[in-house]
Amino acid sequence: MPLDPQLAAWFDRLNREFGPLPDLAPATRRKRYEDITTLLPVPAAPGVTVRDFDLPLAGRTLEARLYHPGGTPALMAFYHGGGWVVGSLNTHHGMCMKLAAQSGVAIVSIDYRMAPEHPYPAPCDDAYDALVWLAEHARELGCDPRKLAVGGDSAGAHLSTVTALTVRERGGPSLAYQLLIYPVVEADVTRPSRIEFANGPGLTSADMEWFWGRFIGTGADRLDYRASPALAASLTGLPAAYVLVAELDPLRDEGEHYGARLAEAGVAAKVVRALGMTHGFARLPPVCDAAGRYMDAAAAALKEALA
Repeated sequence: MPLDPQLAAWFDRLNREFGPLPDLAPATRRKRYEDITTLLPVPAAPGVTVRDFDLPLAGRTLEARLYHPGGTPALMAFYHGGGWVVGSLNTHHGMCMKLAAQSGVAIVSIDYRMAPEHPYPAPCDDAYDALVWLAEHARELGCDPRKLAVGGDSAGAHLSTVTALTVRERGGPSLAYQLLIYPVVEADVTRPSRIEFANGPGLTSADMEWFWGRFIGTGADRLDYRASPALAASLTGLPAAYVLVAELDPLRDEGEHYGARLAEAGVAAKVVRALGMTHGFARLPPVCDAAGRYMDAAAAALKEALA
């Protein structure tokens, strides 16, 4: 299916207003990502209260943002995308508002430490340790500790898969669901979608290699399951998952392959290919109707799974 015309218009706008990146420094990429976010209006979310708080972990304190839809809801730890290098609570504010409002699930967005200042495995450690803290303090946040999930987009979906695997290895806390939006699950550059969409639209294969290089370098650690969860020896015993991939995305095939492996391992995994969509569409419902419909479906799946 061709690129959705509203997404095409969005990319044209970005090219007009921002042009090419002047350099590849992490600070430059971070500012660009934040600046683009200002073009996206935050959707209305009646009934959702939002508050920032500190999440104290061993040896560090992370910032977090709670989106609470009322009542005593299930709780999802959310990890933002951005290649483990860019992104923030603010860049994914609209997405978390929409998910909380439509799913009825409380979302805690976690500002984990990022590369290259904090390379692998620091983001993975933060993701797991934050979940443990949330499980222990769910009632204080007005949430049900018996209904926990992890979720995120791109690198955030990677952290979700790694957290679910770590929970299985360490025996807790109990997880009910994974919401994985165009997940990064392996460093393999040979899958057909990596080649077909190497030059975008949107994310390119060169972008991904730059992010991987900042996150973990080029060594053998890329083969560790916490770096490439698709290489985990077994995916049995993991929580049910909703895997949403973009048709026109270099990461499409690895996400679909991971979903198939989950199903083969006996995990209830639903894989959805978002037609005409590119990497990053989950943040774009304000400018793309089809992106909104796919995110509506993801929120509905989250609501049903944690009801």
